[in-house]
Amino acid sequence: MSVSQHSEIYGKPPNHFSEFHSVFRKTALFLLIFAALWSTISTSMIGDWVLAASSESNESVMSLYSPMDWIGVRWTLILLLSSISVLPIFSILIYRFSRTGLYGDERRWLATLLSIFSIIAPLLTVAIWTWGISAIFSVSEELGSINGVEEMYDVSTVVELSLGMTWVVLIVTLTSLALAFSRFILSSGGDGTRFRIRLMLMSTGTLILTLPVVYDGLRIVIAVSAIIAADQFSKLMPVRE
Repeated sequence: MSVSQHSEIYGKPPNHFSEFHSVFRKTALFLLIFAALWSTISTSMIGDWVLAASSESNESVMSLYSPMDWIGVRWTLILLLSSISVLPIFSILIYRFSRTGLYGDERRWLATLLSIFSIIAPLLTVAIWTWGISAIFSVSEELGSINGVEEMYDVSTVVELSLGMTWVVLIVTLTSLALAFSRFILSSGGDGTRFRIRLMLMSTGTLILTLPVVYDGLRIVIAVSAIIAADQFSKLMPVRE
């Protein structure tokens, strides 16, 4: 009896880690599925988006100056949209994995946290690609237009600008989730503080290294500001210290 209990006790951690690993396996599978779906409509979707953005201003014209850059931008867009699309599924899988070890109020907190960030990221993405870029066009035309000179925009650069904004939203969302979980699990002790500092540094470095070329000169400012905002967002959650 003692031997079976001993092996049962030591058998739980591997099962637990296996379940946790299955969350990421399923997430990766759904990511591939969404990537395949987005790849079939991404070109026509961006074409319609470019036409809509161009029609809003009679003075601005969209052009494609670098077809090779456009190929890389298209696949980056597919990966980013797939990541945004899989975020709600990832939240559901994380909740199903965590709920068995939580009390009732902790489950409600976790469900609220995951629901908020799963909804905010897609909504901000839609806002960026609809209202945000149009607002940037309007401001640039008001501040930088020259009489008698036709305004033309590189499609690849415009899409990279939108991709950078969406990427910042995704990193801020994931960093906020991770920081909130660390406060929930590790409390406010020394280990928890060190872990959060490392996490914030990793997220800041990721943004600095991966933001598109169009953001050169502003990488550090954007990265630091975004991660500070993520830290503040994580503090809004009702985590028990």
